[in-house]
Amino acid sequence: MKIAPQKTSRMQQGDMADRVRPSKHRSLSVRQKAVLDAALAGRLQLYPRGYAASKSGPFHSRRAVVSLVRAGLLTLSTTMRFATATARAREIHSEQASE
Repeated sequence: MKIAPQKTSRMQQGDMADRVRPSKHRSLSVRQKAVLDAALAGRLQLYPRGYAASKSGPFHSRRAVVSLVRAGLLTLSTTMRFATATARAREIHSEQASE
């Protein structure tokens, strides 16, 4: 005879929601930090060689920019021509600078 799985009660579900979950974010790589620092100073424009603040500035790989977008630290314009830092990225950067 099989035992039917028990449903969690609303009270148990509320207890589970109150628990603090550990952060799933990995630490940023050196390349990602460089991209984020450049984006915090202004916005990054898409060029054939990658993202940069200007044509003569250091270029950053599209892969690093996309990974930061997935993490919620950068946003891309609707035309995919500019990348700018999000408010969350500014908070994280200010916390790291104060430490």
